[in-house]
Amino acid sequence: MRLWTFTLLIAIYFFYSQTSIAGGIRGTIKNTKGEVMPYTSILVKNTSIGTMANEDGKYEVTLKPGTYELQFQYLGYQVLNKSIEVGDEYVTVDVTMQEAVVQLNEVKVGSSDEDAAYTIMRKTISMARFHMLEVDSWSARTYVKGTFRVIDVPFLLKGALKKNNIQVGTTYVLESINEISFQQPDKVKEKAVSIRSNLPPGTQPAINFAQLNIYQPAFFGIILPLSPKAFNYYRFTYEGGFEENGKWVNRIKVTPKIKGQNVIEGSIYIVDQLWSIHSYRFKFTDENGINYNLQQIYNLTQDVWMPIQSEITVKANLFGAEGEARYVTSVRNYQLKINPKYHQQPVVVDEKIDKEKAAEVRKQKINTETALKQKELTRKQLRQLSREMEREDRKERKERGEDVTVMRDYSFDVDTLARKRPSSFWEDERQVPLTDTEIKGYKQADSLYKANEDKIKKDSIKSLPRFRLTHLIFGHTYNYGKQPENEWYPRTFSFDSPLLNLNNPDYFIWNNVGFFNTVEGTVLRTRMRYTERVNKDSRWSLEGNLRYSFERSHLNGGLQFSRGNQQQSFSISAGHNIFQFNANNPIPEGVNTVNTLLWERNYMKIYEKTFASVQWNKRFTEKVSFSTSIAFEHRDRLVNRTEYSWFDFKKRELTSNDPSNIELQDQTAFPDHNAWIWASSLTIRPFAKAGIYNGRRYLINNNSPVFTINNRSGFGDVHFNQLELSVNDEFRFLRGGFRYLIRGGLFYGPQKPNYLMDFKHFNGNQTRFQPEGFDFFRLLDYYNYSTTHNYLQAHASQQINRLLFTQFTSLRLYGIRENLFVNALLTTKTNVYEIGYGFRGLLKILGAEVVTTFQNGKYVQTGFRLRLGFN
Repeated sequence: MRLWTFTLLIAIYFFYSQTSIAGGIRGTIKNTKGEVMPYTSILVKNTSIGTMANEDGKYEVTLKPGTYELQFQYLGYQVLNKSIEVGDEYVTVDVTMQEAVVQLNEVKVGSSDEDAAYTIMRKTISMARFHMLEVDSWSARTYVKGTFRVIDVPFLLKGALKKNNIQVGTTYVLESINEISFQQPDKVKEKAVSIRSNLPPGTQPAINFAQLNIYQPAFFGIILPLSPKAFNYYRFTYEGGFEENGKWVNRIKVTPKIKGQNVIEGSIYIVDQLWSIHSYRFKFTDENGINYNLQQIYNLTQDVWMPIQSEITVKANLFGAEGEARYVTSVRNYQLKINPKYHQQPVVVDEKIDKEKAAEVRKQKINTETALKQKELTRKQLRQLSREMEREDRKERKERGEDVTVMRDYSFDVDTLARKRPSSFWEDERQVPLTDTEIKGYKQADSLYKANEDKIKKDSIKSLPRFRLTHLIFGHTYNYGKQPENEWYPRTFSFDSPLLNLNNPDYFIWNNVGFFNTVEGTVLRTRMRYTERVNKDSRWSLEGNLRYSFERSHLNGGLQFSRGNQQQSFSISAGHNIFQFNANNPIPEGVNTVNTLLWERNYMKIYEKTFASVQWNKRFTEKVSFSTSIAFEHRDRLVNRTEYSWFDFKKRELTSNDPSNIELQDQTAFPDHNAWIWASSLTIRPFAKAGIYNGRRYLINNNSPVFTINNRSGFGDVHFNQLELSVNDEFRFLRGGFRYLIRGGLFYGPQKPNYLMDFKHFNGNQTRFQPEGFDFFRLLDYYNYSTTHNYLQAHASQQINRLLFTQFTSLRLYGIRENLFVNALLTTKTNVYEIGYGFRGLLKILGAEVVTTFQNGKYVQTGFRLRLGFN
């Protein structure tokens, strides 16, 4: 028996030792100056095999014995083809790349002195949509690698890094082999076949393939060079071209007209006559001052230029935390299904430089079946044609029963064996050798994890849901159950501390510590929330909140149960709590605390109510949604119980908790009473589309108006009916973002509200700090102009790329943004207009505004406001 076992082990060893012998090609790629060429693309011709060099210029391709022709491609260099014979062992082939010989060939631009780049770009832009649609579907296998390194962090964050076993200076690597498929118009399925990383144990991230489609007009708010609006944002310069595999490639320099955030600069290479992208190299800075470099190389696959390699580098320095990251992808095994309807190559006639030819071409009749087979088409004809063809496609999809409202459909899955593949799998699949830095990073991380193995095990036990004393101070979220890939934990319990809540960063600046007001004195509050996810689409939650007033020695609170999914939700709530007269809470409690204690200004006015309510929300389609609620309220008046303030101003005193109001002649005190409030809201998004992520639908309503109809009615001790209409939108205008909101309404029927909380309120501000929110006035009294009559309010804001501070390029790149805004309020009692200027981005979170107010046509005042926040 022992002899048999020994023989079997020898056989297994012999088998694996033989199969592990792999032939191939490896080497280093440099230029004529001896500099390494990182991420050079390598293709094995007449096969589906492809790879790229690593950051050190080293490459490796595993091949069976035979003769192969390799193609080496690098942006700005001549394509190099080499015939190499491979045996049972690796062959070392070092490669020297020659810079592309750029020739300034004459390009016909008519009688104009215009740079030749402009006609090239106009023709490429006119063909961009056809190149986006010429491949009906494709599939591929991708290698994706992300690396990051923390260079420096502030002292306060070093403890958090150490706790998560992240070391400053160590290079962390995440690699993935993914299978991806695409189908028009934008359906993507991606699966991670294998994942390998040196990230700390317990972290299981997955990395997906980034589709950088340069043919689209915009990318995450950045206007791209092939957008029809590109000439408003960029200057183009022809820098010559070179010949590659019988094709002439033009090099165009792209320069933003105004340097700043969310515009790119660099070079784009365009295949002449085909007007296809050959490659590009761009850089830009986002609104947080993070610097990006993008590079992508295309290759001819089945007669279509397809991206085969991408590289993104990121460098960030925020609040003393400095880091860098790199993301690279290599694509192989492309399988394309070409749509012959769009895959045609007409001669594009530029009307601007060849007017006579364009006039002749325009006389020809075209139709969608034969248009692209014609030899010549004008840019205008191409635009009209693409719209007609896409309309036909949409009609055909609709007839086939497809949901044409879906704009994006993306699914990402991780193979169950993705993190269990043996190293031999990676030897065959990676095809990109690790750099010395990455190998060192793997070793450093492994050493750290082994040295801290016992501690990591203890920490993993500690990380299980259990109570710790520090949670009482800072709050905490407890996660229960096993977290599925790309999903939330199945059950969570969240506790917000009444002391210094770090569990809810959305409110950390103003609303996360104890408060003070003249009615309740010192206030502490807490919230607890349990959430259970029934499945991917639906969940239910139970939430409770408590609020304790030391001055009143009184405890308030409430309870809410809700259940819902993406399409509809239901909630029921009840409690006894404190509310501002304006239900929009125009003054944050933290701001009121500061104003009361420091400046003896108690602007926040509150009352108490016992309530029970039921609410139902329904989204019928992405275009139409509806909500309705019914609530019972018993309302109690509250009065000041303290006049405490840190400073006593002789010419100033704290005010009553009864707000001032013109219509009520400041008689806003009310008796205890009961009210039934029924409210309904209908929202219409006429141009909304749907997106799907892993089977879940979500709303896409970019740059489209939203119309809302609200109705509110009161019964019991109150009797009124209110109807309100509003429209809001946000879009790019004058090279910046323009945003507006118009809202108007009236109270109808024989009776109107008697009590202030039922009036129509307008979000005002009387403090030095401007709250976040678009529909806020800057200098308006909180309740003085609240009304029961007809009203109209409007807000508009325009971001200006170059105004005052943004005239300086360094400040624009730093992240300073400036805007002009106008606010207007029209009621039967008054007309108020605000005109202002603001900037933000100082230290990333600070901003300031100066505002002038006019009332009934007369100047009233000019004031200043500070902004604190990231938005």
